[in-house]
Amino acid sequence: MTSTTLARTTQISNEINRAKGDDLSTPPTGMNMLEIPNKSLTDKNDYRLITLPNHLKVLLVNDPQAERFSASLAVNVGSFQDPDKQQGLAHFLEHMLFLGTEKYPEPGDYQSYVNHHGGSNNAYTSTDTTNYYFDIKPLAYEGALDRFAQFFTAPLFSESLTQREKNAVDSEYKAKLKDESRRNNQAFKTLLNPEHPYSRFTVGNLETLKDRPENPLRKQLLALYNEHYFSENMALVLVTNLSHQDMATLAKQYFSDIPNKQTPTKQHYPTLIKANQPQLQFIESLIDSNTLSFQYQIDAQENHYKTRPTRYLSYILGNENEGSLYASLKADGLINSLSAGVSPDYGNNAFFTVTAHLTNSGLTNIDTVAKRIFATIGLLQSTPINPMYQLEGVQLSQLMYNNQNYTAPQNLARTLSAKLLKIPAADILSSFRIEKAADNQQVRQLLKQLDTKHLLVQVATNKTFPEHWAKQKPTWQTEPWYQSTYSNNEFSPAFLDLINLSVKNTHVSLPEKNRFIPEHLGLITEKDFTPKIVFDQQDFTFWHKSDPSFGKPTAMNFIAIRFNHAADSPQNALLNQLWSRLYNDSISELTYSPYIAGLGYQFYPHANGITLRTSGYSDKQNTYTTWLIDQAFLFRPSAERFAQIKTQLAKDFANQKSRQAYTNAYSALSTLITKDSFTIEQLENALTPLSFEDLQQYIKAARANFDLVGYSTGNVTKEQTQALAHSLHQRFIGRLIPKKPIEIQTKPIPANQKMHYSFASTSSDNVMLYTLIDTSPETSSKAITEKAYFAMLRKLINSRFYQELRTQKQLGYIVGTQDLSVRNTPILGLLVQSPNQDMATVISAIEDFLKEEEKRLLALTKDEFDNTKIALLDELNMTAKNLSDNALEEWHQIAKPIPDFHTKKEWIENVQAIDKTDFIDFLENKLRSESISNIIIHNKAFPAELTSQGWIETSPDKLTTD
Repeated sequence: MTSTTLARTTQISNEINRAKGDDLSTPPTGMNMLEIPNKSLTDKNDYRLITLPNHLKVLLVNDPQAERFSASLAVNVGSFQDPDKQQGLAHFLEHMLFLGTEKYPEPGDYQSYVNHHGGSNNAYTSTDTTNYYFDIKPLAYEGALDRFAQFFTAPLFSESLTQREKNAVDSEYKAKLKDESRRNNQAFKTLLNPEHPYSRFTVGNLETLKDRPENPLRKQLLALYNEHYFSENMALVLVTNLSHQDMATLAKQYFSDIPNKQTPTKQHYPTLIKANQPQLQFIESLIDSNTLSFQYQIDAQENHYKTRPTRYLSYILGNENEGSLYASLKADGLINSLSAGVSPDYGNNAFFTVTAHLTNSGLTNIDTVAKRIFATIGLLQSTPINPMYQLEGVQLSQLMYNNQNYTAPQNLARTLSAKLLKIPAADILSSFRIEKAADNQQVRQLLKQLDTKHLLVQVATNKTFPEHWAKQKPTWQTEPWYQSTYSNNEFSPAFLDLINLSVKNTHVSLPEKNRFIPEHLGLITEKDFTPKIVFDQQDFTFWHKSDPSFGKPTAMNFIAIRFNHAADSPQNALLNQLWSRLYNDSISELTYSPYIAGLGYQFYPHANGITLRTSGYSDKQNTYTTWLIDQAFLFRPSAERFAQIKTQLAKDFANQKSRQAYTNAYSALSTLITKDSFTIEQLENALTPLSFEDLQQYIKAARANFDLVGYSTGNVTKEQTQALAHSLHQRFIGRLIPKKPIEIQTKPIPANQKMHYSFASTSSDNVMLYTLIDTSPETSSKAITEKAYFAMLRKLINSRFYQELRTQKQLGYIVGTQDLSVRNTPILGLLVQSPNQDMATVISAIEDFLKEEEKRLLALTKDEFDNTKIALLDELNMTAKNLSDNALEEWHQIAKPIPDFHTKKEWIENVQAIDKTDFIDFLENKLRSESISNIIIHNKAFPAELTSQGWIETSPDKLTTD
């Protein structure tokens, strides 16, 4: 079986079975096939469960739309199973399974095979689950399964790679040393019961992953693997468009050798909170942010998946309607956001969490924020449980379940395998919705647990802490793993009084019935294949495409209001952002009920003006769209709220430097090479002098004269779109003027240059984004061809770049190649983020790699070229699975001066026309030509030795003048 393609295998097995007279609808001998009930109404998949002879549970998903096949295997092991003295070992074990097996000993064989055949792969380790998954084009699926299955039967755990790979885990740990959520969470764990495994460090580093006396690291790995990696402790999911029998045959062929040992023993854990320990934590933030978090220990909730009683609490505490806790706090300028929800189970307990992101005023008045939160909890505890909220929750959950979007095979496999470890197979699909309302006793039991003995409080800020909440004067400590500064304390009598004396007040009321739940869910019969203009008046154009093909009663509307000087300077770009933020802020309470009922919206700024996008059920969407437009034109900002939003925008700019460094590298490249874009520093400098009067004048001018382009698509008729367009047009007569849209363009990049550009980052890691940029393409068709060459080049070198620079040379944890081509400019990016390697070493390694790859690729075999080309064509030919897949691309074209709905077709035709001779010519001539320039984006001082090699510093302003 392993030497043939899957298609040929299926053909041969079918012929053999027909000769035998076997029933092709039945699974292999000895396995019963269970049909999984309670599919969503829009789910076209077909689900079956088998159990292999070794007791491995396998869910077989026939997805008739699958263009890539996928598999995921989840193991019931995670950081909770780490030995006390080897924290992070489960995570490290996950890494090691990718580094060679007895049958495929080369460390990069699996990743290289998957990448070469148009697929992707990854894994994750959580507290109690490790999950491995991949997707790949169908003809290569069997080969991938063969390599994948070896992880769980014959991994090598090479001694040399064990010692090498722990450096990669250490780099992964160091990459998040300044990550705010990671720092806060690890410090929070110091409040937990030290005997509970959730209190520990989970990632691992060189300190925790080392050889112990008489217990070398490889031996530790083998012990953990042998203890937990057996078939009864696993769940496998296959997602393909093959028959269930064919999938069952593949599962039996490749996964029956996984050893079976025993029925997994249920783990027993202590409570998360230990009596007589500190419950209050202050933690110093590295960014300009104020966060208040109340975490209540509650009973474990995963077994209540049919009723989800915590939803009653989160629905009310997290509600954003008028009169809600959120609305009350926001109206007084105390918070930017508020959320409420439940954590995963951590053994026998979980946390119910209420988190408020405070304004500076909210931090100053933190007692008021706390009082209102506790008063709302008290209101819930003293008020009879309202069946309306319960029934509404069930109704909305089932409505959304029955109209769910298509889930890609890899995402589906990964999600289902994790669920299959914990939920009976018969309930695995229905567990995605609330089956019935929780009974009052379940809800009351939860409400009882929202008391002070179950409460942990964390305040994170870089400003002043509410020390009167602490029983004693804070004493500061340094958390050992992420070096955050924190202080733990007991609640003061004053804080306990604040909780106990908070009473029901007039600031908060309970939600009313949701009037936006759709009533008409029928599908239209019209169907268009391309967007067409259905309403065309001077300076007002509306497009339409009826598209019920996805089987859901949903639609999308796009309304672009385009006006002069929308973002042609840093000041105007900021004013456009401020207008959008203030408008969104002003209607947040009014849009919450529609959001809960499946009607979403976005109101966002761009170079030509602002766009309103709505999505969700089509029933009431056009009415909602019209209302949102009306609100945008009726909106009058207040000076007070302007000052608050301006302050928050300044914080956001300052905090961007603290994002993952490689993310900022991509942003810096975009800013550098894009015309009329502005750096964070330019925006920060322009923000300070902006006044409320500036904003008023900007909004007045924008709303006075503009043109409008709209588009409606989905479960909506031409007549409905025309009615929407006519209604909007009537509102704007007298304001419409011609507006030639601005197209985002790439700057003319000087040819044959070696440039570098530094961006600001708080990361201690060294980040380098090394790019090859083709400066020559001028026409669209030429650019597509050149970009296709770059896309193929990236596919051919990606896995080798990762293996050489990360696995072999250990130059960094975050290592990869990206096709960064934008507009008519082909760009190949090679990224390395390293905690311990200098820039000169990494750049030298990248350039050496490119030189060696060029030599290797000149001897490219026809099979290797053909497979890469086929993989690229497979990606281009993938069909839309959800309405938004088409709608967003169509809108992108409609918003252009000259729409072109055939770009994808042109891409496919250009790629099909490339032959191996063309590609070799590209490698020999184009990559060596003077049209190629290099730009290095980096966050540390540029090495003098590279400057002496001809690298020159550039900047957005300098690149423009060049």
